[in-house]
Parts: sequence; C-alpha cells; structure tokens
Amino acid sequence: MDGESSKQVEDKALASLPESDRAWLTEDVAYIMAPAERCAFLKLEFEEEREQFVEQFWTRRSSNPDLLDNDFKEEHYRRVVFANEKFGAEIPGWKTDRGRAYVSFGPPDEIESHASGEPTGRPREEGPETAQYSWEKWHYRYLEGVGADTDLEFVDPGGSGDYRLKMSLEEKDSLFVSPTHGWVDWKDYEPIRFAPFAGSDLVVWIGPGPVPRVKFKDLEAMVVSHILRDQVYFSHRVEYVRATHASTMARIVVDIPEDELSSPDGRAPKAFEIFGRISKLSGWVVETFERSGSLAERKRAGEPDPNWEVTVPLAPGLYRLAMVVKNPISGETGAMYTSLDVPTYEELDTHK
Repeated sequence: MDGESSKQVEDKALASLPESDRAWLTEDVAYIMAPAERCAFLKLEFEEEREQFVEQFWTRRSSNPDLLDNDFKEEHYRRVVFANEKFGAEIPGWKTDRGRAYVSFGPPDEIESHASGEPTGRPREEGPETAQYSWEKWHYRYLEGVGADTDLEFVDPGGSGDYRLKMSLEEKDSLFVSPTHGWVDWKDYEPIRFAPFAGSDLVVWIGPGPVPRVKFKDLEAMVVSHILRDQVYFSHRVEYVRATHASTMARIVVDIPEDELSSPDGRAPKAFEIFGRISKLSGWVVETFERSGSLAERKRAGEPDPNWEVTVPLAPGLYRLAMVVKNPISGETGAMYTSLDVPTYEELDTHK
C-alpha cells in the first residue's frame, strides 16, 4: 500500500476498532509502538486476538518475561501519570511536548528552567537583558537511538504554560521514532496464525503466550478454586488515577491489623505472602500479582511501601478482584473476593 490509499486503509481500520482498543493504540502506546506492530494490531479481527496482542506487547518489552511484574509496563504508565500531573492543563499532560519527551525518554538528567522577565545576565549589546518568555532546557547524558549529550529546549512564548519543543518538524520526526529494541523471539512457539505485515522481520504471535512464573502456587490454587478463608483478617482500599482514555490506574493497597502480625505462639513472620488476580466478568485474567509484605518496611510511617500495594492500568469497566494473604509461619490464610468498578477518564477529570 502506497501513498494516500495506504492512509485511507489505515484510517478505515482504525475507525472500525472498538473505542477502548482505538484509545489504547492512539494514546497508551502511541509513542512506543513500532510501525510493524501497529500494522499487525490493525489487521486483527477478533477481540480475543487483540487482548492476546496487548499482553504480548508488554511481555516483549519486559526485562524478565518470567516475572509477573513487568518493569517496562509499570515504568511506562508511571511516566504517563506523572506527565498528566506535571504538564497537563487544557490537554492531557502526556500529549504535550514535554509530556511526550518524558514518556518517551524518562526524566532528564538535568533541567535548566527560566521564567519570563528573569534577568539573562547578558550585556545589552548581546541581546535582551531579561528573558522574553519562559523556557526550559532538558539535558540527557545519553538517549538510546539518539546519542550522547542531547539537549531539548521547550519554550512558552504565549505564557500559557504549554511549553513547545523548539525544533523543526523534520527534527521532531527524527527524534521521536518508535523504538524497535527488546523483541522476544517467538519462533519457539508454533503460532495459530500470524498477523502479516510488510517490510519487517518482527514475529507477532497470536495465541496464548508463555506464562510468567508464579511463586505462591498454593495461594493461586485458592484463588482458582474460590476457597474461602478468614484465618488472617485483612482489608484493602483502591484508589484511581487518570492515565488515558483507554487505561485508568488502579492502586490496590493491602492492610493487615497489628493483632494479625504474629502467630499464636508469639512468632512473627518477616513478611506476609500476598497473591492477587484481576479478571474481567468473562473470566479473562488481565492482571496477576504477588507481593511479600515486609513488616519491617511497613513500620516506616508515612512512606508508601510497594510490598503492600500494586498499581495496574485497567480499562474502565467492571472486574473481579481476588486476593489471598498468608502468614508463612502459621500457614494461616485469608481470602477475599470482590469487584472493581473502574471509572473512565472523564469521571476522574478534575479539570471539568
């Protein structure tokens, strides 16, 4: 497909996607998806295939696909949320030039920031003595695919707070290229079918992929069997934060009362084992997580402890949440089954 016809075909395929899938493609992964992946995704016909594709998209980028926690995915959505909170105003922060740089490259190594009217320190003959508009310079010691000592200058000539990257369109296109590193070789898996695309050696596997390793197998079995236990009492809370129109960040925090933190014989475990699973009402598992809740870390008042919480991106809608907590000293467990009603981007939009 060449020229305008190629664009028309792509636009038609994009328009035919369900709204949530279209938002995931154009918002969540707009800056990090390779062209071959985008083409493959647009050619998929069934929702189950797209769900498998999304899972494998993140798995290809994980530094250790055998683990349940995907470090790349977690960092990516952390950047999206930070960009929204730091740079967002009239438009979502991830859409701004600074947001795009932050999501694509992460935090700069150095930031030089100047406000409008601030003295420049230059002699009058060398230019204005005060800054005519606010601007920032972000310095990266090294950017993969770009090079060493890269500076990005953002300017706000209108004073609106919408800083624009001071760079030509050609330079921007050259800077913000979709990365193609970090592929997993899927050739060891016999595919049900491939999503074809031209000009790429990327293998897109459509079908069940490799399953990450679960450490707490006994707790997983309780979740699968829906076993009810209340030997260990615990509670939880869920907080929601805007990310994109496709994904809302759900922060699930586990809390265990002080009187549960020891065994009947007085022995206290160093950590509680926590296993959780989030699934759609159809039964499709969208997230599985494990934590080893350290009691020592828990006692640090006022500091968030990742051992007792998990933050996951979820499409708005209803889900089932199952969690099991185990005292490894006594072997006692507690199980909880509840629902999650994930709000939309608009419902969380505090700027309205």
